[in-house]
Amino acid sequence: MAFPKSVSVLICTYNRARLLEQTLAALSAAASPPDCEVDVVVIDNNSTDETMSVIARAAQHSRWPIRSALERSQGKSFALNRGLTLARGDILALTDDDVLPADDWLVRMVDRFRTPDIVFVFGKVLPRWEVPPPPELLTTVARDIWGPLALVDYGDDVVRYDAESFGVRRLPIGANLAIRRDAIERVGGWRTDLGKVDNSLIAGEDHELCVRLYRSGLYSGLYDPNVAVRHFVPASRLQRAYFRRWFYWHGRTIARMDDAVYLELDLGRVPRIARVPRFVYRELLQQTRRWLGRAGRTDGLALLIEELKLVEYLGMLAEYWLHRREPAAGLLAAGNTAAVL
Repeated sequence: MAFPKSVSVLICTYNRARLLEQTLAALSAAASPPDCEVDVVVIDNNSTDETMSVIARAAQHSRWPIRSALERSQGKSFALNRGLTLARGDILALTDDDVLPADDWLVRMVDRFRTPDIVFVFGKVLPRWEVPPPPELLTTVARDIWGPLALVDYGDDVVRYDAESFGVRRLPIGANLAIRRDAIERVGGWRTDLGKVDNSLIAGEDHELCVRLYRSGLYSGLYDPNVAVRHFVPASRLQRAYFRRWFYWHGRTIARMDDAVYLELDLGRVPRIARVPRFVYRELLQQTRRWLGRAGRTDGLALLIEELKLVEYLGMLAEYWLHRREPAAGLLAAGNTAAVL
């Protein structure tokens, strides 16, 4: 595509008025990309706090137009799809309601789309700790369990993503991700049975979208470490109980979108026992052995990692047992309950 002439920043929010206010203020203070129009779209997904007032105040003082809508169907993907219908930009720049973009975030992000055939651009998601984290959580080994923190740091080099690297390199997350609007529309938007559905920790909407980009021949992007944002990490996310809860729901997420995880398998032909693909039981047994093998040793972090992987498998079993599989319909289905504010 030609160099983008416009970019829409898309933020989905739910009961984080104070943090959203900071995000919108940081955006308003950010540098404007040259020769590129900017607008901001905020989708309120049934907040009960001061979210609407915060958006209204920010719109009065923002350097860029801010538009908003209420999406009554609970779930981030419903909100994202609603935002897609309102956004005007050639590029959708996704971020969250607890994120502070760097001053040059949009400038660097838009500039990266000068590279031919780029479909998506993403960068680092660095922490804003509410309280200091345990030192072992900052080690390289601990990055295997950074999922609950929603952080991204894939190094300090620019990395090209293409079909050959799919499945090898770690994927972006929606706290800091820009995608060509036409590509999102071509693959059908976000799957609405993923993404904080009904206030659960079901996630996976970004991963699953990347899989559809790959399957559609549109998987071409850049990781730029200088396209950076800072994500608020509350003290509650540093508790082991939260990590266990997150990994349980991550297991449920994997089972729900298993066709986007086990790409090398024809899951329709895989034998199942009590709705569960038979190989999952084998992997669960292997993981249980790894966890037991760590028990009693002095490396507490290694034991925690194996425990969380085990909890993840238990979540997978729960999803297969409790959730009757249905077709992944509802793409681009924000529903007729959405109302523009």
